[in-house]
Amino acid sequence: MSKVGGGSLLLAGIFLIFLGILIRSDFLEWLLDLLGIITIIGGGIAGVVGLIQVFTGSKRSSSDF
Repeated sequence: MSKVGGGSLLLAGIFLIFLGILIRSDFLEWLLDLLGIITIIGGGIAGVVGLIQVFTGSKRSSSDF
């Protein structure tokens, strides 16, 4: 611990204060809600594209790799 300089401890302290404020604020909850919605929409789009490819009978087979 003696090799850690004062500047590094100051930077770590500022980072921890900022992280604590971020966790306590409503911003993090809003961001997680947004990421959840984006994930659901992305999954829906991937499912629809996969469904379309299944029914259109793509001419590629697994041996085309």
